[in-house]
Parts: sequence; structure tokens; C-alpha cells
Amino acid sequence: MPDQPFGAGIIGTAHSHAVGHLRTIHESGDYHLVAAAEPNPELLARAKANEAWQGVTWVSPEALLADPAIQVVCIETDPLEALHWSLRSIEAGKHTKIDKPPGVDYELLKKIFAEAERRHLLIQMGYVYRYNPAFRLAHRAIHEGWLGPVRSVLCQMNDTLDAAGRLRLNRYPGGQMFEICCHMIDALLWLMGEPKRVSPTLRHSDPVDDGLEDDVMATFEFDPALAVVKSNTRNGDRYFYVFGEKGSIQIESPDRPKCRLALSEPHGEFEAGIHDVPIGPSPRYRPDMDDLAAAIRERRQVEYFTPEHDLMVQRTLLRACGVEVESD
Repeated sequence: MPDQPFGAGIIGTAHSHAVGHLRTIHESGDYHLVAAAEPNPELLARAKANEAWQGVTWVSPEALLADPAIQVVCIETDPLEALHWSLRSIEAGKHTKIDKPPGVDYELLKKIFAEAERRHLLIQMGYVYRYNPAFRLAHRAIHEGWLGPVRSVLCQMNDTLDAAGRLRLNRYPGGQMFEICCHMIDALLWLMGEPKRVSPTLRHSDPVDDGLEDDVMATFEFDPALAVVKSNTRNGDRYFYVFGEKGSIQIESPDRPKCRLALSEPHGEFEAGIHDVPIGPSPRYRPDMDDLAAAIRERRQVEYFTPEHDLMVQRTLLRACGVEVESD
């Protein structure tokens, strides 16, 4: 039945977005949770003791992937393990949501997308600003020419870390750039396309003797725009500013967005001048899971974010983390 909810499964609990996706599945009329699996025994015991996971049916990953009642699988493992389980999910015939960032093996990610295309399955990435209304307004402003040619984009994406968080990030190339700046890079490339060159600056500056790259920046060269994405661990400041020759859009605190639009000419419903645009709430997880369900029913890709976009983001993210990746 086309309007019946999809059976959903979750593999992994290590990701910081795992509980958010669990709650979204429970709250959505598009899905019902069939089962979850945690390959790591220690993490499984921890999840079973966590109130958020109470009432969940736990099975082995193999049993979950073999269950014909499950059509959609969310991969919520540690990012370094995500591609292994994503490939197995696709090979089992499941539409798959891969939480961000999708590991570090670019060739394996390409293989996963190719296998999904061969099997007519959808993959959705878990970047949190894709369905954010402030970024949707920025996309409209840029692509309808409200701002004129874009000349610069400035992004800050900070995140504070405890000792366990620092240890976890220190396993990734680029440290803070890989873990948290991936969200901004995804949004940047959605607005601007693929950069011609990426130049990272990855350094350790916190007074902690662990070598984590915790004070990072990358520049992205477009034509004619230049973009900068920065991050440190001293506070939680976040913003995304776009400056064009005829206007600008400034997004403050994108998780609870405040948006200022400046126009030299009238466009759409906006007169020339400065506008503090009411954005409203920007919930995570639900809008993208809603779109994934609609895409499955309508036999289309998820809105805006094609496999080509996802691979472009991964190439660019790895380059921003100092990893050499050949162009496709």
C-alpha cells in the first residue's frame, strides 16, 4: 500500500544524531521502527540502559538487514564504520540514510552510490542544514539573482568538546574540520557548486596536550567568489554570511536561525533595503526523513541533493581535511 508507513531499522548508536533519528521515526507517520542493531557489545549495553532506547527491539545487524519488513535503514554508527554498514544495507535492498560525515574512503562511497543506483535505491546524507528554512532562503536569493554575483561567503561553525569528544575527533583527518564543518561545507556547495581549489589550515591551539586539530580554517575558491569556513572549540558560535555585489544574506545561529537580508533592488516579496526575515523553527531530522519517505513513494531523488552533490561534498570535505582526492 503506497501510504502505509515504511518499516525502519537503525544500525548503530554511537552517532550523536542517533537518538534524534530514533525519536523522529517514533513521531513520524511515515515510518514505524521495526528493530535496531548495535554491533558493539559495550555500546549495546549502554543503549539498553538508556531511557531513550527503551522499548526498542534489539536484533543482530544480520537479522535486521535480512528482515523483509524493513525498507529503510538509518546508519548511526561512528563515521569511520558507517560505509561498511551502508554498503551492507544497500546490498540487502534497503533505502539508506547515512549520518554525517560518511567516513573517509571516497572510493568506497562511490561504490555504494553506484550499487544503490543499480538497485534503484535511495541514499540520503545526514547534514543538518539541508532543510533549514534560512538556507532555503539563501538558495533562493542566490539562484534568483537577488544578491548579484556572489563575492564572498564567511562561515563559522564552532563546537565545544569534552575530553571524550576530543579523543573521538582526534581519530579523524582534519579533526574539527571533519566532524563539524562538514555541515557548513554541504550548505556552501549547495549554494555555490564545486570549488576550483580548497586550501586548509589545520592547527592545534587549545591548552590540551593531545594534538587535536581544534582551530581550523579552509578557503574555497569559486569564480569569482571566495569562501572561508572556520571552527574552533572555545565556544558554540555559528553563522553563515553571503555577500554579493547587490545584496547580502546573514544567517546567525543557524540551529535557531535569525536571518538578515539586504537588497539594493526589490526582489520577490522584499523591497530594496534591510529586512530581518522571520524564519520560525528549524527542526532537525523530521524534514529530511519526510522528504525521504516522499521520494521513495514518488520514485524520485531526495529534494535538491543528488548523488553527484553528495560525492562533491565528500571530495571537498576530505580536501579541506588535508586529504588528497582525485577529481571524478
